[in-house]
Formats: sequence, structure tokens, C-alpha cells
Amino acid sequence: MKRMAIHLMWIMFVLLYLAVVLSASQGEKGSSPERVEQSSQSKEELEIEKLRQEILRLQQQNEELKSTWKKLAFNPAFITAIVALLGVFVTIWKQLSESKRQQELDRKQRELDREQREIENQRDIDQKFTSIVANLGDDSKAIQASAAVSIVTFLKPEYRVLHDQVFTILLANTKVQHSDAVNQLIVEAFEKALRRKLELVKERDEEFELDLSRANLSRGNFSDLDLTGADLGFAELRLANLTGANLFRIRGYEANLEKARLSRANLNEARLQKARLGGAYLHECNLVAADLKETDLRGAQFYQSKMQSAHLEGANIIGAKFEQANLSDTYIIDVQADAEALKSLVKAYNWQKAHFDDEVRSKLEQLAQASG
Repeated sequence: MKRMAIHLMWIMFVLLYLAVVLSASQGEKGSSPERVEQSSQSKEELEIEKLRQEILRLQQQNEELKSTWKKLAFNPAFITAIVALLGVFVTIWKQLSESKRQQELDRKQRELDREQREIENQRDIDQKFTSIVANLGDDSKAIQASAAVSIVTFLKPEYRVLHDQVFTILLANTKVQHSDAVNQLIVEAFEKALRRKLELVKERDEEFELDLSRANLSRGNFSDLDLTGADLGFAELRLANLTGANLFRIRGYEANLEKARLSRANLNEARLQKARLGGAYLHECNLVAADLKETDLRGAQFYQSKMQSAHLEGANIIGAKFEQANLSDTYIIDVQADAEALKSLVKAYNWQKAHFDDEVRSKLEQLAQASG
């Protein structure tokens, strides 16, 4: 439509131009320039005569132009053509305006339709999410298991707005009694939610205090996560994978970490009083200034761990392994130990700089002399 309007405007201008040219050419046919003999006149008179002739020529052209426009103005065919062209132009202009208005209406309608679809889609998502959350508390174990698997769907990027809710709901369910099979599915889902939650916390640069107290997270995979300052009090983390995790200053009073994998984890200043770490793997761990008072460390392995200034007072270290661990300034007082643990202690670095009961130190010195 726009192209048609432009073409018609050009046609109108061409017609006007042709009419002007034709009228001007007709005027030129009826006129004849005056000739003035200049042979006998003086140079000055010739200049004056040239000027007068130029003035007369300009006046004549001006009169011819006026005459041409008068002829066009009173020419019925010309007027009819102009009126017709104006009519066509107005019609096309109205059509263009109407087309533009209709396009705007169509655009607004599409936006309304899209918004309506989004509202309906969000309503469906909310209903589905609410149903899954309700099913986690269903009496049927099969329905609980299905819900634990389904809720992971809402950790996809397109459901970003629900990620915090998924984390909170799963955390709450780790603290509720479930069958072992259902709990394992919940723990697997929670591990994914926790990793996503920590990513969001980092993106937002916000404060976050992780409360895992009394949570059943047995066999969970939390390797390489930053759990600095987390509360693990009374938590079940038996057979959990915490390899390479940052557990700086965690609080784990009476936490169960039996046979947990903690190799290369950062447990500096961790507070694990009365915790259960029997059979735990603590190879190459950082345990500087860690509080392990009255902990169950039976069979725990501390190979090449840094244990400077750690406190093991009252701990049970029967069968524990300390080969190549750094025991400088470590407090190993009033502990329950067997011959295997004592033999292992003398293979640790700087065991002489550790703090022992007199009786235990005497036994260690004897073992060191016998092995030396």
C-alpha cells in the first residue's frame, strides 16, 4: 500500500511538470525576440541597449510563465486530473491508516493471548508443584518415591523461580521419617537442590546459614561443596561422600559420620564433639584446631592429615590410623587406645610434640625405641 501511494504521488508530479513544460513551449512559439541593429551605435549605447533587451526578455518570460499557470488553473482537464489524484491519494492514505490501526489491534491481541497462555501455563505449573509437594507426605511409599523423583524436574533453568522452594521442601523432608528407599531418593534430590541453592547464594552474594541439624543425609553425595559453618548437629551422614568439601567451622555435635568419606576435606576448627566417625576416611584432611572431644574415632583413618592443635580429649581411637599425620601440639589425652592405634601414632609426624597422658607417652616411647 505504501509503495502504491508513492507511485501515484510521482505520477501526479510528472503530470504537473509536463503541463508546465507544454504551456511554456506554446508560449515560446508565439513570441519572437526583437532584433536591434547595433552596427552604427557607440559602445556605450550598445551596452545600454543590451541591458534594455535583457530586461524586456525577462519581463516577457515572466508574463509567459504567468500565462501558463493561468491556462493550467482554468484548464478543466488539468483540474479534473488534480482532483482525481487527490482523491486517490486521500483514499490510499485512509487505507494505510486503517491498515496500521488494524495491525496495532492485532499486535495487542497477540500480546493479550500470550499473557493469557503464560497465566494458564503458570497455573498448571503451580498445580503440578503443589500436587508433588503434597504427595511427599502421602501414606503410600510408592507415591512418596514418585514425588521425590518428580520434584527434581523443577530444578531445571526454566523453573528458576521455584528453586528456593524446592530446596526448602526437600530439606524439610530430610528431617521427616521416611522409609530407607524413599529417604535415599529424597537425599539424591536434595543433593541437587543444595548444589543449586549454593550457586544462587553465590550469584546473589548473600548471607546463607545452612541448617542440616537432625537431617537424614546418609549416603548423600556432597563432595566439593562449600558447607562453611553449617550446622550438622545430630545429623545422619553415615556413608556420605564429603570428599574435598569445605567444612570449615562446621558444628556437628553428636553427628553420625560413620564410614563417611572425608578425604581432602577442610575441617579446620570443626566442632565435632561426641560425633561418630568410626571407620571414616580422613586422608589428607585439614583438621587444624578441630574439636573432636569424646568422639568415636574407632578405625578412622587420618593418613597424612594436618592435625596441629586438634583436640581429641576423651576420644575413642581404638584401631585408628595416624601414619604420616602431623600431630604437632595435638591433644590426645584420656583416650581409649589399643596397641594398633599406639603403633600408628609413633609413625605420625611430630608425635613427640603432641600432648599425651604420662602412661601413654611412656608406651609410645617404648614402641619408638623398639621400632628404631
